Amino acid sequence: MQLNGRLIGVICCAVLLTNIALCHEGHQPLPTNGVLVDTVTGNVSLSSQARDTIGLATSEVVVGEVASTLFAYAETVAPWQAKAIGSAQISGRITQLFVRAGDTVSQNQIVATLNSRELEILRLEYLQAKQDVELNKQLLELARPSAQVGAIPMQRILEAENAFQQSEISLEMIRIRASTLGMGPRELEQLGQGSFAHAIRSPIAGKIIHSDLSEGKFMEAFEHLYDIVNNDQVWVRLQLLEKDIQKVAIGQSVELSFPERDLTIHGTIDRIDLALEPKTQVCWAWMTTSNPDILPGQVGAARIQISRTKERLCVPIGSVYSDGLQNYVFVERASTKKSAEYRKRIVQLGKKTLISNLKLSDKHSLSSSKPPEKLIEILQGDVYPGDSVVVKGGHQLSSLFFLEVLKLSERDRSRLGIRTSTATNRPIANALRVAGSVTLPPENRSVITSQVPGTIMSHSLSPGRPIRKGELLMEIAAPEFQSLQLDLLKSSLDAALFRARSVRLESIGGESVSRRLRIETLAKAEELEKRADSLRRQLSSIGLSDDELAKIVRDRKIMHLLPIRAAIDGNLVRWSGMLGKTLAANEMLAEIQNTETFWIEAMIPVPEMYQLTESKQGKAYLLSDASVAFPVTVSRLGPTVDEVTRMQRVYLVPNKLPPGVLFRDGMQLSIDLKVREGESALTVPAAAILRDGLHSFVFVQKANDYIDRRRVVTGRSDGELVEVTSGISVGDEVIVAGGRELQTAFASLR
Repeated sequence: MQLNGRLIGVICCAVLLTNIALCHEGHQPLPTNGVLVDTVTGNVSLSSQARDTIGLATSEVVVGEVASTLFAYAETVAPWQAKAIGSAQISGRITQLFVRAGDTVSQNQIVATLNSRELEILRLEYLQAKQDVELNKQLLELARPSAQVGAIPMQRILEAENAFQQSEISLEMIRIRASTLGMGPRELEQLGQGSFAHAIRSPIAGKIIHSDLSEGKFMEAFEHLYDIVNNDQVWVRLQLLEKDIQKVAIGQSVELSFPERDLTIHGTIDRIDLALEPKTQVCWAWMTTSNPDILPGQVGAARIQISRTKERLCVPIGSVYSDGLQNYVFVERASTKKSAEYRKRIVQLGKKTLISNLKLSDKHSLSSSKPPEKLIEILQGDVYPGDSVVVKGGHQLSSLFFLEVLKLSERDRSRLGIRTSTATNRPIANALRVAGSVTLPPENRSVITSQVPGTIMSHSLSPGRPIRKGELLMEIAAPEFQSLQLDLLKSSLDAALFRARSVRLESIGGESVSRRLRIETLAKAEELEKRADSLRRQLSSIGLSDDELAKIVRDRKIMHLLPIRAAIDGNLVRWSGMLGKTLAANEMLAEIQNTETFWIEAMIPVPEMYQLTESKQGKAYLLSDASVAFPVTVSRLGPTVDEVTRMQRVYLVPNKLPPGVLFRDGMQLSIDLKVREGESALTVPAAAILRDGLHSFVFVQKANDYIDRRRVVTGRSDGELVEVTSGISVGDEVIVAGGRELQTAFASLR
C-alpha cells in the first residue's frame, strides 16, 4: 500500500506514542496506544479506550452578550442625607419620652420634651416686655393732650414716644428669639400664660438606632442625644485601585454579592469620586440600592462590567490552551462509540466573558451546586456556534504540540502587534528620572467650614457631585449667628429711631428743645449706625449676601440657619459631617476640587538640582499605566531644601494632556527630565528593554522570521532611548512592541 509523506509522519508519531506515555503535571498520562496524531494539520484521533482513559469531556460553543469584568471590594453605607444625630437647641431637663431605640419615627415627630431655665427666662422677659409696651403706650396717650395745650414741654412728649417705640422693639426681639426655638405666636402666648415644654423633634424619618435619652436627665444645648438612620436606600461604595480608575464609568452594570448572606443584587454605578484617598491611593465608585436585605455596614465583592458587546462567540475558558505564542482549542470533528477525532484550531481571545456565565444548553441546571464555568469571547478562529470543544483532557492532547524554535508567521506578527526598530549609534541625553504626583493649585481647592460653632441641619451633598460657585451646600443652626442677626436688627431699628428723632428735633428747633438733646440724639444715631454697619460686615464675612442682610432689616425676620456656600466651581471630594453633628468654629466639613488644571510636584536630591532650570522639558508617565504619557515643563523650583530628606521641591506643568484621561489629585507619576545632551552610544527604544529578575534582555528579529532572545547590559537612559553596552550590535532589529507576549512563548520552548 502506497503512503504519502503526511501519513508517514502520522504513523511515525503513532509508533512513538506506543513506546512513550506522555503526561502533564496534575493530569492523567496519555495511553500508550490508540492515539493517532498529525502535527501538520493538528488532527488527533483517539480510540474509545484512549478517550475514556484520558477522561475527555466537551462543551458547546455559544453566542451571547459578553463583558469585561473588574472585581472590586464593596462596602455598604447609609446615604449622607439618611443618617442624623438628634439634639435640642436649648439646655434643660427631659420631662417625657415618646420613643425608644429601635422605634421608627417620621420627620419632625416629637421624640421627647424638656423643661428649660432658658424658657423661664424668656417667659419673664416676654411678660415684662408686654407690660412695658402697655405702660409706655398709656403714658404716651396721657401726655399727648397736655403737650398739645403746652402744659408740658415738647421734650417730655418726645421722650415718651421714644420709650414706647423702644419697648415695641424689645418685644419684637423676644418674638424673634422665640421663633428660633420653634415657638410661633401661639406657643409664645402659651409660654406667657404658664410653663411650656420644649419639643425635641426627629430631623429625618427613619429608625432610632441609639439613644442617650432618659426622663429626668439634664442635657446641654446641641448635645448628642440619639442616632437615627433611614434604610429606604443604601449606598454601596466600590474600591477602585489607581490602575483601574480609567476603566470605570457612570452607568456601568455591577453585580454585588454578600457571601455571608448568600445574597446577590444588581445595579449600576451612579457616582465616582474625583479624588484619591491620601493614605491608600484608592478611589471610590458608588451605586444605590433599595433592597431591604441590604443594611449599612455590610461588606462584599463586586463585579463591574466595564464594557459590553452582543452576539459574540464564546467558549469555556477551560477549553483554551496555549503554547506561549498561540491560543488554541480542540474542536470535536467526529465522535462514535469506537473512536473520536479532534482538530487543533488557533483562536484569538478577547478580554470579555459571557455575562450570564451559563452555556445556553445548561440553563436547566441552575439548581446545581457547582458554579458554571466562565465563557470567554473568541475574536478570531475557525470555530462556529454549536461546535464542541474539549474542556477536560485537553492538556494531554496539548502536550503533543510544542514549539521547538520561536518563529513568527505574518499572522502572528499582526496579532501580537509586533514592531521593530534598528539598534544604532546616536546621541543620548543625560536624563534624570524622578517620582512625582498630581497636585492642585491653591485656587482649585476649597475647604468648606463654618466660622461660627453650630449644628448641621441640612445639606445637599453626595460623593463626586458637581458644584457651582455660590451654590448653597448646607445650613447650620448657630446661636452666635442668630445673636448677630438680633443685634443687627435691634441696632438698625434703634438707629432708625434715633435718626428720625434727630431729624424731628432739628425741625422743631428754637427753645422748645435744648441744643444738648439734639446733639446727644444725633450722636446716638451715628453710634448705632456704625454698630449696625459693623454687624453687617461680620455677617457678610460668615456667608450672608447683601440681599439677605437687607431682608433681615426690612422684613424684621432673622434667618434661623446659616447658609454655607461653595467658593469655587468643582466637584465634592470629601465630606466629614453628618446631619445633627455639632461643629467647632472653622472645623473642616467638606472639600471641593477643580481638576481642570493641575501641577506636578516632585522632590529632587540636591546634587541633581544644579542640572535643572526653569523651562526644562521632560516627559511624565502615569505610574499605574505607563502607556499614558505626556510632555511637561519645569515651571518653578522650590526656594528651600528639606532638612530631613535633603531634597528640593520642583513644580512642573503639562504641555499637552492625553485625551480621555481624568487626572486626580494625588495620582503618582514617573518623570524623565532631559538635563543635558550626552555623547553618542549604541541605543534602542526604551520599550525594547524587558526584565527577567535582575537581568535585562531584548528580542532580536533574525532572518526567516526567527526570534532570538538576547541578554543585554544597559547604561544611560533619557526616558525614550536606552544605551546598550553589550549583548547586541549595530543594525540588529529589536522588537519594541509585543515583546512581553514573546517572553511567554519563549518560556514554552522545549
